Formats: sequence, C-alpha cells, structure tokens
Amino acid sequence: MRIRLGIAAAMLTLAGAVFAAPAMAKGKDKFTVCKHGCRYHSIQSAVNHVDKGKNSVVRVKPGHYHEGVQVFGHRYDGLLIKGTAKSARKAVLEGKNAHVRGGEIAQNGIDGLNVDKLKIKRLWARNYAANGFFIHADPGNHCHGFTMKKDLASFNRSYGMFAKHCTGGSITRSKGWGHGDSAFYIGETPPQKNPDWTEIAHVKGYENVLGYSGTNSKYVDIHDSMFFNNGAGVVPNTLDSELFEPAANGKIRDNDIFWNNFNYFLPKSPVEVVGGLGTIPGTDTEIYYPTGVGIVLFGSDGWVVRDNRIFGNFFWGAATFSDPFNEDALNQNNQFVDNKMGRGGTDKNRFDFFNDGSGGGNCFEGNTSSTFDVTQNAEHGKGYLYPSCPAPSSSGSGTVDGDNGQFGELAGYVTKNPPCKQEESWVRHPHPEFKGITPIDTRDFGKCK
Repeated sequence: MRIRLGIAAAMLTLAGAVFAAPAMAKGKDKFTVCKHGCRYHSIQSAVNHVDKGKNSVVRVKPGHYHEGVQVFGHRYDGLLIKGTAKSARKAVLEGKNAHVRGGEIAQNGIDGLNVDKLKIKRLWARNYAANGFFIHADPGNHCHGFTMKKDLASFNRSYGMFAKHCTGGSITRSKGWGHGDSAFYIGETPPQKNPDWTEIAHVKGYENVLGYSGTNSKYVDIHDSMFFNNGAGVVPNTLDSELFEPAANGKIRDNDIFWNNFNYFLPKSPVEVVGGLGTIPGTDTEIYYPTGVGIVLFGSDGWVVRDNRIFGNFFWGAATFSDPFNEDALNQNNQFVDNKMGRGGTDKNRFDFFNDGSGGGNCFEGNTSSTFDVTQNAEHGKGYLYPSCPAPSSSGSGTVDGDNGQFGELAGYVTKNPPCKQEESWVRHPHPEFKGITPIDTRDFGKCK
C-alpha cells in the first residue's frame, strides 16, 4: 500500500511538472546586471541581448553605471528595466564621464525611442548632459503606455523624466530636482479622438527651474503630488517649437504647490536655466521664465485646476495668459475651482490669481481666500478678468491680445534685465513649517547685480 501510494505520489509530481512547463516557458527572460560576478557588467550590454521586450526584464543590481542606455525600436516593446533594490538610490546611472555605444558622450541616462510600454523602475539618473529618462517617438511613429515608477532624477542639464510625442503612460512615486528646465515633462502630445491620458501622481518636483513643464501637452492628469522650491511649480505651455499646438485638456488636482521662489538667476544658484523663451519679435529684448509662481497656464486651452493647496508663492499663486506673438497659444476655457489659497492666511501668495484678459472662457469659482491681480492701469475690472464659472461670453478679448494694463505688468516682469530682478516684485514673508521642508528662499544664492 505504501509502495503504491509512493508511486502514485511520484506520478502526480511528474504530471504536475509536465503541466507546469508551459507556464514556466511564459516567464520573463531575466538579464541581470552588476559590476562584478554577473554576465552583464553594463545595462546596455544586457539590453543588446534582449530578443523581445515583452518577454524580458533587465535587472540592475546596486552600483554606479557610467553609461547612456539606448533602447531603440519596437523590438523592445514591453521591456522592463528595474533596480533590484527597494530604493532607487542604490542603482545609479551616472552622467559624468558617461558614453553611449559608439563612444559619444551620453546625453541621457536611458533613451527610449519608438518603443511602446517601456517600463523604468527604481533607478536614479543624474548629471547627464540633457535628460535623465527620455522616452519619445519620431514623427509618424509612436511610444504608447510608458511607465516610470519609483525613479529619481537629479541635476541633469534639461529634464529629469521626459516623455515626448507619446500617448498614455505614467510617472508615479518619483522625485526630480536640480534641473535647468523641469523635473517632469510631457510634451508634443498627438491629438486623439478617444484619448489615452498620461498620469503624473505621487511625485515630488523641487529645486528646478520648473517642477512640471509640458509644451503642447494634452490629456495629462497631475494629481496628489508636491511641487515646491522651484522657479515656477506647474507650467503647461504652448510653443511653435513643438508639434501639435496647443497645450490642452489637462487636469491639475489635489496637489501641494508652494514656495516656488527659486531665483536661479542669482550667481550662486546650483541650477542654471536652459535657454529662455526667446526675444520679443523685432527686438533684442529677452523673455525669461517667470519665478515666484505656483501654476502658469501659458497659451493653454481647457485645463482644470481644482482642489489644490497653493501657498507661499511670492508673486502669483496661479497665472493664465496667452502668447501675443502666437495665435495658437490662446488662453481659454481654463477653470480654477475649489483651490485652497494662502494656507488659511498664514502663508499667502502675493496674488492668488493673475489673468491677462485675453482669450475667453476662463473662470474662477469656490477658491478660498482669493486675491486677484488687477493692475493700476487695467482697462477692465475684476468681473471681466476673473468671472465666476461658467464664464460669460463677454469676458476675454477672444484673441491673444489681452488687457493692456495686465499685459504690461506681465511683459515687464518676464523681460526684467537682469532677470534676477524679478524678485523686486515679490512680497516676501516667513513661511510656517510644512512637512519638515526648508524654504529655498531662505538660502543665500548671492546678490542680484
């Protein structure tokens, strides 16, 4: 009896192994990278040996990897590149002295081109000549459904986590700081009839020129995040330099947006701005990014700013305006609803809201402690510039040209020369403690000269 039971048990075990074999075959091919003792000593060498991305995982063990990783083409669709440690601080892509295959200086930590569903998790990209993690598509191609999760990006020259010409995707539970443009960027989003939205959630962007920037970005949902100690916090914008104007149809909701008073134009700033906004046509007058601002909707259409906590920004809590030199960059149909401004009066913005009076359909409703910037030379009153929702058809010029008084203040601010003098328009005050964070405006970056 015992012998028969043993034989039966063995047969069941064998059968189980036989029937389990197909499931095992469907498992991911794993390519493990480490500095010593692994088959692959660089992330690029592991990526090169991937046959099909959807079947593969590149596992990066703790260490510093001085390389730029190139993931080019739909062969890599579905590939996961992840750090094996729980913290992204353990697996570092280091841009100093880094090169790509072929020997050129690495511009990006990971460069994903024309790849769908590329996933990057628990990695830290820092000090690259351009960007930390860059996922993008050529015109006529696509990158759909990317993922960046639990990543870090710091002191890359331009952007931390950057997606361009993509549809769908997410950046979540990540941090970015020290960038000459922005920590997080979604840009050049193709128009879609049934859009796949891009989610940015549970992120922190600080000590950047901009926390979030999105040139011609669409269908972006930014929520449950923190943007603080930047020059400006969250900045969807429209520019001729990118495809698919304008920036449209986005959500900024349930975020903490505060203390964006980083005057990176000062001589001792650890961050140097990348370029600017060009010059006023027909002149040599430079246009600079505004500082001291929580949210900027620049030439944006149909953004909903709702249920945010916006405080301690020394110029504007939130501002919306057109680009008077670009008819596609029209300030319209934006809603500012139920935001908590100024932290109950304990940490005020100089002005909670600014609107230049251009476009139309912009409205303001249910925001606490609202202060509206109506300049001394404004041609229109508060009711025209800051109507309740829904906005009446009589509000806004309908064109990129706004109220001359409002535009004059805006133009004077972004053309200050030297630009560090923007801070002369700030109204400073001490900030009450908030989550153990130190305000950047208490640091000494030198004097404006």
